[in-house]
Amino acid sequence: MIQLWISGRIPSKKNSKQIVQGRGKARPRLISSSDYLLWEKLAILEIKIGWQNKTICKCESITYDFYFPDKRVRDLSNTIEGVNDALVSAKVLLDDKWQITGSITMNPHLAENKERAGVMITFNGVEYE
Repeated sequence: MIQLWISGRIPSKKNSKQIVQGRGKARPRLISSSDYLLWEKLAILEIKIGWQNKTICKCESITYDFYFPDKRVRDLSNTIEGVNDALVSAKVLLDDKWQITGSITMNPHLAENKERAGVMITFNGVEYE
C-alpha cells in the first residue's frame, strides 16, 4: 500500500471548460478555466515533490478519499478525472485506463476545515515500469 496526498479544493475538469472563439474564421474551441489550470500546475508540482517511486504500470486497486471544504454538491467522477490527469502528467501513473488503475473506490468526506481539503490516494498491489 502506497499513499499520496494532494492538497486543496479540487475543481472539476469537465465543468470548468470555457468556449473560446478563435481569430478570424477559426472555429470555437473548449479550454479549461484558469482556476483548473492553476490547480493542475500546483497539483503536479506537489505530486512530484511527494512521489519518490517509479511510474506505476499496473495496480490492483486505487482508493481516493476526497476531503471537500464544504457541503456543495459535486460529481465525484468529474473530480477524479482531473486528479488522474495530474497523476499521469506527474508520471505517477503510466495511464489512467482501467487496465492500469485496476478497480477504483471513491470516498467523499467533509474536511475539518478548508485548509484540510484535498485527496488521499491509496495505491494497492502496485507494479512499476
